[in-house]
Amino acid sequence: MSDNPLLALLGLEEHARKSANSTDLGFVMVNDSRALAFYRQAALFIDGEGLKAVSGVAGIESGAPFTLWLERVFKRLASDEVRQACPADLDGADGSEWSEWLPSCALMLPLRDRDSKRLGTLLLARDETWGDQDVALLTRASDFYGHAWTVLHRPSPVTEWKQKIQSIPRYRLKLAAGIVLALLFPVRLSVLAPAEVVAHDPAVIRSPMEGVIEKVHVRPNQKVAEGDILFELDRTTLTGKLEVAKKALSTAQAELDQASQQAFFDSKAKGMLTVIRARIEERGAEAAQLDDLMARSQVKAPRAGVAVLDDPAEWQGRPVAVGEKVLAVASPNDVEVEAWLAPADVISLEKGGPVSLFLNSDPLSPVSAKLLYVTYEAIAQPDGTLGHRVRAELPKGEAGPRLGLKGTARLDGHRVALIYWLARRPLAVVRNFVGL
Repeated sequence: MSDNPLLALLGLEEHARKSANSTDLGFVMVNDSRALAFYRQAALFIDGEGLKAVSGVAGIESGAPFTLWLERVFKRLASDEVRQACPADLDGADGSEWSEWLPSCALMLPLRDRDSKRLGTLLLARDETWGDQDVALLTRASDFYGHAWTVLHRPSPVTEWKQKIQSIPRYRLKLAAGIVLALLFPVRLSVLAPAEVVAHDPAVIRSPMEGVIEKVHVRPNQKVAEGDILFELDRTTLTGKLEVAKKALSTAQAELDQASQQAFFDSKAKGMLTVIRARIEERGAEAAQLDDLMARSQVKAPRAGVAVLDDPAEWQGRPVAVGEKVLAVASPNDVEVEAWLAPADVISLEKGGPVSLFLNSDPLSPVSAKLLYVTYEAIAQPDGTLGHRVRAELPKGEAGPRLGLKGTARLDGHRVALIYWLARRPLAVVRNFVGL
């Protein structure tokens, strides 16, 4: 602090007005103001821009805890009049943290432009209360600080944009307005997915028991009638077990006949009748079960349709488990569209939304369909990649495409602006690249 406050005030004003830019002026405010009054810390806050300068530091860390706390203090305590502030003026966590960041006595000096509009606030903090002389000198300094800031500080971005727009020729403005309107034109957001024509409600044919497939009697897309044999399992083991069971049943029946004759003369043989009858029932049940398995080893079509399966030669001699799918019987006239939507292409789709199927065999004649559902979770596709299963129904009463045809489905979602439709994919790529 100078021995001659008035001389110090004039010198400080000269330094402020000779500042080359707003950064230099901010440095003068927070550091050179000590020529008028002693303080430990100072900070400059500009309305709408944030913290601009802090005493004793070369730069400001925008995300630092001290910076965030100090900006909250300015926003809560800044005023159009000079005021003194202390921790009691803040409630909550901000007030309790005051002692960690600033001395207890602060002086808030508003900076005004030539129209007396507040530009920002200069905060000076120290341990002692502020005297009237110090407040008067610093208030005078805040006046020329504000004027100097107005001269040096660049116009606001809004003002700069207004000036630039006013200098643009009218025809360019009209062209830009037309482009903006075109980019805001609503279009349907759509995605593409590989698709196939599949059966609506096929009868899935599974193996009725564990065994080995001996022969497949149908070929892919072959028409079958109800009751036709589709495939049969190897019955060698079953045949042997059935013969053994029948022989055991015959033996038990012979024992029963013999025991029945002896029962007239031997009470002990009479007591064996119950045991032998139970054994006959057991052998009979075993033989009946084997007969049923023999019949079930020939799997028949539950209804008329076409056989849907892969190469029959791959199934012959192949072991299967109980319930394992072997083929399906589908109605060729009851079909729908199945598509696989990649997780990155998922958009908001509603039931009943339009779906267009472009078949590989006839891509110029799309087939219309309506969305039935999209699975919530991505599941493994036949090729091993993940995808969301999509099903769409074809119009009723019309001849649909042949079962098994493949193509590409276009799924239409809600309407969005054209600019979003154009930028959605590039934005997703950029987001994945930068990790946002």
